[in-house]
Amino acid sequence: MERRKLYRITQPDFRGFSHTTWDGQVVTTPADNVPIILWPDGRWCLDANVYMQQLYGRGLSRRNKGGTLLTYATQITHLIHFCYRNHIDFIDLTDNEFTLFIKSLQGERRADAALKRGANSVIAIGRVCLDFLACVGRFHGENDFVGQKGQIRGHRRSFVVGNSRSTNKGVVKTYWHHRAFPTPDTREKRLPISNTNIKKLRDAILDASSSIYLRKRRYTMMTLLEITGARRSEVADLTVQSVHEAAQMKEPQLKFETGKRGGNRTKTRLVPVSRIDVDSLLEFIEKNRRTVIRRTCGIENDGGYLLVNERTGKRLNANTITQEVAMLRNSAGIDEKACAHMFRHRRVTKLFRALIEQHNLENVDDFRRALLDVESIKREVQQWTGHTNVASLDVYIHLAFDEITNFRKTIDGVMAVNAIESARRQIEQIREEMKAELSPYEASRQLTALINAISDDLKALTDTTPERL
Repeated sequence: MERRKLYRITQPDFRGFSHTTWDGQVVTTPADNVPIILWPDGRWCLDANVYMQQLYGRGLSRRNKGGTLLTYATQITHLIHFCYRNHIDFIDLTDNEFTLFIKSLQGERRADAALKRGANSVIAIGRVCLDFLACVGRFHGENDFVGQKGQIRGHRRSFVVGNSRSTNKGVVKTYWHHRAFPTPDTREKRLPISNTNIKKLRDAILDASSSIYLRKRRYTMMTLLEITGARRSEVADLTVQSVHEAAQMKEPQLKFETGKRGGNRTKTRLVPVSRIDVDSLLEFIEKNRRTVIRRTCGIENDGGYLLVNERTGKRLNANTITQEVAMLRNSAGIDEKACAHMFRHRRVTKLFRALIEQHNLENVDDFRRALLDVESIKREVQQWTGHTNVASLDVYIHLAFDEITNFRKTIDGVMAVNAIESARRQIEQIREEMKAELSPYEASRQLTALINAISDDLKALTDTTPERL
């Protein structure tokens, strides 16, 4: 019987071979969350696992149950299925057969007769498969197995990203290409999620939640996506400790582990948030999360993550956040695309728009002079967004500004707007919960706390002590 899913993920305590010492001792290294790949009949797929080992050695991320390693594994399973069905060893694959493989990816259809994947998806699969076949060639001693004159006529192309006006330098990136690849589709620009759709998603939470905890967790999840611009994996990794630390700060900042870092390295960044939102997170921790932890895994086994599963008390999976937003989208009857990452686009775009508007309104000449140095302001904003490559911020803005041109004033303006939006969001949430079980006394208490938090936020923004300046 042919399996569709050809990989298994190694367990958290799994370790792989590293090397042998001079006295014959075997040294191992952590190898958790690494895909182990099989043939469709269940046999070990040697070539594919050699490739996974090579990618592991490159330091590709395996966070969140496989990470980038899992993406590569799922891409090459298409080729594994093709070779298995046609009784072809990878090293015997011809260029015509690889072309046939690409054409089969293009022509595959769903049950409703629609094409299963677009041109860009086919190209993405094809590029990874060429990289895999190049590894197969090296493993079998055929270094030119994939090349312009090789058995498989794939070749590398290069392009430059992040080209700076001031230095005229950039980062050279390479990718695989093959003549059989289809013409790329025009990439649709993913727009930020609208305020209207955010409200619809929030309004859908009350009726879509089967328990108080689920309702509160979904409100909290939506708040984090909206106020931080964090990636879904970063939201899933946010800790209770980070919230408590933010509560102790004069100007609250949540500490996030930045995703998308090579070599499975972790790096943290601080994202400014309002006092209102910190108080809301603290209330969720004390009233809702604590009850679930005591009832499930117990305080002694608490992993410390903010968002936890109602039945197990364990960390919420990043994919669950995607599913939660999709479920709320369906419940709200939203026709447009609405996903977790669109909140990130919204947050970063709002920040950049505020910067542009501030400089344009104040002085056009200063605005033009600021364009002489596009990197400095980008690096400041990088702390907020968690982009590891400054050039990738160009998705959100084509122009950046010199950090010395009223940058502090602009950021204060953004934070003031954030505080007002947070207050409005909390008031709407209280109103919705009064439709359920929230008592007038509890509503009054929450509104009083909200007013105090607003006062603290505005006081922090108007504070002109030397420490702030």
